[in-house]
Amino acid sequence: MAGENQVVPPPPKKLKKPVEVMRAELLTNKDVIEQARLLKVDLAEYVEKILDYAQNPEKPPQLVITPDEELKAMDPNAPTVQELETHLQKIIDGEIVISRAQQRDGFNDKDADARFKKALASDAAQQGAPEARKGASPTALQADPKKAPPKS
Repeated sequence: MAGENQVVPPPPKKLKKPVEVMRAELLTNKDVIEQARLLKVDLAEYVEKILDYAQNPEKPPQLVITPDEELKAMDPNAPTVQELETHLQKIIDGEIVISRAQQRDGFNDKDADARFKKALASDAAQQGAPEARKGASPTALQADPKKAPPKS
């Protein structure tokens, strides 16, 4: 029998007032109008959504907000709002690097040269770079066109 396992939704709940009266009241309610404006949705659609949930209270909401304590009880590894905020602030401050393009330039850091080379993915000193002039290895140096070639 094919129809035995089908779940039949319960009939819509009876409201204290007729749907048409409630719709008219909601369409003129200042709070509902403001909520629709803040949510940037059409007022008529918003009112229909309110009426739908009023008639079908068992319907699950589209968005469920769970407090941090309940979330941690369900999953101890789930981050809290504060942990997420701290993590995002570390990304903003540069403490956590998510791409090479985000690395600090290193102008005031002691390891500026190492960071620069890491960002370029090369250990070779760039032409004109300070480390190229301070006795770096001969393989890393590139010829300076302003200097005359050595006389032999």
